[in-house]
Parts: sequence; C-alpha cells; structure tokens
Amino acid sequence: MTLSTLFWILLLQFLFGLNYLVSKDVLIHYPPSVWAAMRASFTAISLIFYLALKGQLQLSQVKAHRKSLLRLAFLGVVLNQSCYLLGLRLTTPYNSALINTLIPLFTLAVAFFTKSEKLLLRQALAFMIALLGVWSLHPLSQFTWSNQTLLGDGLTVINVAAYSSYLVLSRPLLKTQSPIWVTAWVFLLGSLGLIGLSLSDLTKTTLQLPTQSVFLTMAYGLVGGTLLPYLLLSFILTKTKSSTVALFVYLQPAIVGSLAYFFYGQHFSQEAIIATTLIFFGIFLATAPNRLFNFLPKKDHTA
Repeated sequence: MTLSTLFWILLLQFLFGLNYLVSKDVLIHYPPSVWAAMRASFTAISLIFYLALKGQLQLSQVKAHRKSLLRLAFLGVVLNQSCYLLGLRLTTPYNSALINTLIPLFTLAVAFFTKSEKLLLRQALAFMIALLGVWSLHPLSQFTWSNQTLLGDGLTVINVAAYSSYLVLSRPLLKTQSPIWVTAWVFLLGSLGLIGLSLSDLTKTTLQLPTQSVFLTMAYGLVGGTLLPYLLLSFILTKTKSSTVALFVYLQPAIVGSLAYFFYGQHFSQEAIIATTLIFFGIFLATAPNRLFNFLPKKDHTA
C-alpha cells in the first residue's frame, strides 16, 4: 500500500467518524429513512449534474453495465441503508454497533469465496487482533439476546452482508469505469429505491426549515458524510483490496473517541487505550510490507 492510498483511507474513516458525531441532531428532526433518502439523492444529483456538464453521462455504458449497476445500487444503497436504519429501530444501539464490527470479516469472507482475493495467514490473524480490540470496547457480554431484538439483529446482519458484498463486487466495475461515473449511477438508482421506502415516513413528517446549527450539520452530512466519502471509497477500491479497505473500519471507534475527547471533553479510559493499540497493531499486521514477516508461512489459501 502506498502512502497516498493510506492517506485517503484515513481521510475516509475520519469523514465517516466525524459524521457519526455531527449527524445526531439531524435525526432528531427527520426520520432516518427520510434522511437516508435525502443523502443518497443529494449525492446522485450532484454527481449526475457534474457528469452532464462534462458530457460524460455515457448512457450507452449505463445500458451495457445495467445489471452490475442495479446490483451495486441494491446492495450498497437500498439494502445497506434500509436494513441498517430499520434494524437500528428494532434493536438496541449497542447490538447494532457490535454487529457492524463484523464488516471486515464479512468482506474477507465474500472476497475469499468469490475468489477475488487470496487469504493469507497473516491477514486472518490481523483481522482477529483488530476485532478483539473493537470487542474490548464493546464486550460481547453486553449483547442483548431477546425476541424483541431478534428481527432488528437479523436486519443488521443483512446490512453488514450487503455493504461487505458491495465492497467486493464493485471493484471489477471500478477497474474499467471512472469512480465518479460508477458512484453517480449507483446512487441515482439507489436513491430511487430509498425514496420509495421513505414515502410512508415522509407523509407523516412535517418538514420545517432547519435552524442554522441543524442546517450546517445537514450540509456536512450531505457533503462530508456522504458525497465525499463514497467518492473516496470508489477511488480507493481501484487502488487496494476490498478486505484491506474494510479492515480500516476498525479505526472509527478510535477516531470517534479522539474527536469526542477534543470537542466534548470526554476522557480516554484504560480499556479504550488498550483497544486502540490492538486495532492499530492489527491494521499494521495486515498492511505492512511482506518482507517484515518472512518468518511466517508463505503459502496462500484460496477458495
């Protein structure tokens, strides 16, 4: 991995982590489904408008790749967002956060079984160390097993599987098409599905002009929390493996904790420091040059 790719991946996680903190005010004023549809629609309209100005809509390519675009829109936008939001409504926030820590492992499994990537012993070990770090922040003992959360937990697992599949299955198309073009059409198709799913909540919501603080939060959520991160994600997936990109998701708890420390005065606990150390070690183990680990078995395991 090059230093420039590492920089973009870290920036991606920072944008997602900051969005987690600043978007809470928006959800007080708008239902999650409506906000998700607004975010997807804004990204789609912005990128389609840009492509139209540049004369790069390439409608013939849309027809040629319509199956791939529809599949990615369904997995990465409609299924991912709808199952996450509905799952969060039907389960506890803790359950949702814990289940979403499985994204890197799901991504590794999808890449392995689709023969998109080789599975290295060092990589598998790195994923488990980083996951152990995250789970030390979110102990399994606090996971709530009950009939009341079962449906929500199941939907959250579907969300994880959908996003992980999107990371793997989008790479072949991104190798032949512009990341901006792919993101634009995926979000245009996906936003149509999210708008349809949000109609019920939209009819029950009285839309009012947001206050200045909420407006600024929404502006960041639309641009810094959706448009830029997904453009970055598409670009990064042209440079490195899906499983490596997914592994850096484990940095988000550390990023959120750091931002909360600087902006909200929250302090780091001993557990948080240990967890962050494990996460960083796991990421280092997965991404460091192979020459540093010549003592490990070199045989790859493929599906």
